[in-house]
Amino acid sequence: MAAWVVLVYGIMVAAGGVMGYAKAKSTASLIAGGVSGALLLAAFVMMRSGHSAQAGWWLALIVALLLLGRFAGAARKGFKLMPGGMVILASIITIVVLLTVK
Repeated sequence: MAAWVVLVYGIMVAAGGVMGYAKAKSTASLIAGGVSGALLLAAFVMMRSGHSAQAGWWLALIVALLLLGRFAGAARKGFKLMPGGMVILASIITIVVLLTVK
């Protein structure tokens, strides 16, 4: 189940990067969302394979923690539900699932 949560999270992050570029012409959003989404997709694939499942778990956890830290830091300056609040919530859910569900 945790791998599927990581997949949905990765798709959401990548889509958020595309939306950031489409709305604000933010190349940084596109690159960060694309790289983060790709890393989470790689983590999903690794988690689904038997021999690298642990590495995929760690990759997903590290990406989720980094995204949480980045958006939580930005929220302290001025909270916005989109995209910050959504990424914070999705990151927390993903981290909790990774730490509790095997």
